[in-house]
Amino acid sequence: MYRLLIADDEYPIREGLKHLIVETFDSIKTIALAEDGETALRLIGEFKPDIVILDINLPDMSGLEVARLIRENDSDIPLLFLTGYESFAYIREAVGLQAADYLLKPVTKDELASGLRRATDSLQRWKRAEDGIEQSNRKQRAMAQEYALLDLLLQRRFVDDTIEQLLILECPALAGGGPFVVLCCDLDAMPDSVTENGDAQLFGYAFCKLATEAAAAVTGALGAVISPDRVIIVLAQVGIQTAADVVLQVRSVLTETLDISVTVGISRKIHHLSKLSEGYREAVHAAEHKGWVGNGQVIPFESVQIAEMTQQVLLDKELILISEIRAGNDGAVSAILRTWSAQLTEMPSRQVKLMATQLVLFVMRVVQSLRLHDEHGDRQYPLLALSQMQNGNEIIRYVSSYFVQVGRLIRESREAVVPRMFEQAKAWVRERLHEDASLNGLARHLHLSPKYLSSRFKQVTGENFADFLTRVRFERARELLLDPDRKVGEVAEAVGFGDTNYFSIAFKKNTGLTPTEFRKRYL
Repeated sequence: MYRLLIADDEYPIREGLKHLIVETFDSIKTIALAEDGETALRLIGEFKPDIVILDINLPDMSGLEVARLIRENDSDIPLLFLTGYESFAYIREAVGLQAADYLLKPVTKDELASGLRRATDSLQRWKRAEDGIEQSNRKQRAMAQEYALLDLLLQRRFVDDTIEQLLILECPALAGGGPFVVLCCDLDAMPDSVTENGDAQLFGYAFCKLATEAAAAVTGALGAVISPDRVIIVLAQVGIQTAADVVLQVRSVLTETLDISVTVGISRKIHHLSKLSEGYREAVHAAEHKGWVGNGQVIPFESVQIAEMTQQVLLDKELILISEIRAGNDGAVSAILRTWSAQLTEMPSRQVKLMATQLVLFVMRVVQSLRLHDEHGDRQYPLLALSQMQNGNEIIRYVSSYFVQVGRLIRESREAVVPRMFEQAKAWVRERLHEDASLNGLARHLHLSPKYLSSRFKQVTGENFADFLTRVRFERARELLLDPDRKVGEVAEAVGFGDTNYFSIAFKKNTGLTPTEFRKRYL
């Protein structure tokens, strides 16, 4: 709705024009009427009309003089002049004052409509021009902010000069100050369609824009494109929890919109802009560990720092835990975790976090090597979850649950490819380790010939029956030996060895330790 002011010294003309406008234009509303120039100027200052109709012959001053005063403050407002007689001099001056039209009294309805249409057309053109200029300015300002941010992150210029430029550019994301957190969003694989069409640069722009907008929906954020497959986002005034919320929001938007997988590295909190380059290096370093823990992960720098600080050395008990997880041996994993958890509860929370994070990194390596995928809640991003925990008991509970879940995934992934008959065959063997768990015994149970069963067992399961039986026996033996109340002879009998000495020799050959040595090391 355009707002109109009418200035004319004759009341009937003012009211007549107002009535005509109501009949002719739904988009124009008369907001003020003035009988002289001084009143017109006051009302213009008060109501800020979009269009002004001016009688040239006002009692206190010329309408042209009023127009000149208007133009001093507003060069764009459309002016329509009214006069009772035609004068070339008036017309020439009206043109000089950028009049939308010059109308002779008495004004017809069509003439008024034509003049007002010229005025509204002018307003629309100016609005489009202003919008275009503003859009261009916003784009240039955004580019300048991104370049300045890259200068700061990559230390391409003096830090103080770059920070000064960012402040001049009035970056809203950085205006509130620290603490800051830097995210490195790494594309795991460029879509084939982008590679084939050569649209990598355009894709990188969309990648950055979507990621930054998703982050800005949660907190102040400023993004920059390092390369088409890497985007850096700086978050302002955030803690660890907010940074985690931002990461999950960014990943969700990118997955839904571009259907891509992204690994995100997270820096520690940075308390001043001058140190932002350190946060950049930390975030990149964390993201580049995806070759270790797998694509699509969220990796806090704190986690990889722990692994490097401890030089990735694990104790024997932790090594056997990883071995049992890799084997999918749920019973042994649970038994080791009970002992492990009891020992950890006596340690300071920081030491618990160090050990748990290091161990999780190695288990994630197992998950990566076996190409497993777990969509169960926050266990998708164990390093992110751990980074937010400070209480030792909470860390122990979470890690224990994660390890059990991974072991289950490994076992299920292996069993998924085994036909039902062979699932039953494996279960039959496990239940009869203390009895006749031989190939002949299984063949009789399945009503198959031993030769055919042996061939099909290897074909379906990927290992021959003898190897399977040996593996299952010693998996069960290790699990039972972790129970200090069981005697070695009882364990030997439970897994099918009638002679304890022979069991000890076979166990050492399989594991490198005697049963007694095994217990001393892991209990």
